[in-house]
Amino acid sequence: MTLKPIILLDIDGVLNPALRARPGDLRPDPQLTCARTALVRRLAQCGRIAWVSTWPTEMTAELEDQLQLDVEPLRVTLLLRPADADEPTPKLRSVTRWLARMEASGDADWDSVVWIDDVLGPDAREWARSCGLRPVLLEKPGPDLGLTEAHVIAVEVFVDGGGGAGAPAN
Repeated sequence: MTLKPIILLDIDGVLNPALRARPGDLRPDPQLTCARTALVRRLAQCGRIAWVSTWPTEMTAELEDQLQLDVEPLRVTLLLRPADADEPTPKLRSVTRWLARMEASGDADWDSVVWIDDVLGPDAREWARSCGLRPVLLEKPGPDLGLTEAHVIAVEVFVDGGGGAGAPAN
């Protein structure tokens, strides 16, 4: 069985775009390497991408222009509370709320979840185990190295293999 996941994708610590100054503009121009662009395009072939980042919409739009994906990425609404900063996975509550909201509105057209973030703690692993029938894969790149071929292969194996027992990686 092939899965159709939502791929929750962080930017800082995962994609690590270079930020170049633009003449006459205060906002930097994010640039992905060719290799990183190719990896994200491969991920997009596996499922629907949803940004899970505090980056402003204009900056993620710049990345989307570079990526030229067939399907426009979604954006997880991050409503981070001060207490979230003390959690092992600060974005977990926002991600959980967003997924539940998408499910309740009938907009969740996926059967599994892949979350790629450099900040995934034991609370995220526990959440992944408790997701019930929906398989979850967690991939945690090192923030200095970011997304690699190995992470994308893990996602491809997860998708093609039907998610196995739903056990999260990393």
